[in-house]
Amino acid sequence: MRTSFTTFRRLGLLGMLAGIALVAGVAPPRADDTAETLRLAVGGEATFSLKENPSTGYRWHLDTKASRNLDLIEISDAGYRQGGGDVVHQPMVGVPGTRSFRIIARNDGTATAVFDYLRDWENQPPAQRHTVTVEIAPR
Repeated sequence: MRTSFTTFRRLGLLGMLAGIALVAGVAPPRADDTAETLRLAVGGEATFSLKENPSTGYRWHLDTKASRNLDLIEISDAGYRQGGGDVVHQPMVGVPGTRSFRIIARNDGTATAVFDYLRDWENQPPAQRHTVTVEIAPR
């Protein structure tokens, strides 16, 4: 009985911490969330890609509220490519691909860009989250 009560208390504590994170506007991390760090000099640029299947309605969106110091970087959508690899296939409905983003470092410091994979018309938490930390060094 004591083990069950201890387990119940732990689960309650985890639920409470998740609730606090949601109230604070920060979604708790999930197992499928990903992250990467880019190191750039001021004026430098990098491109990264995320798997996407827009035929399902899901697309990657920049979450400006969860991101930090976006004034240090410039982010642009570098396009979507269906399929994988360098081979260009005839477009087909339902075939996944990759969405690429380009980041340019404008000022030194550290910026965090948070991307959510979601259907923008639904009021649901994102299916996945990708965080890009950009560490920018002076020239």
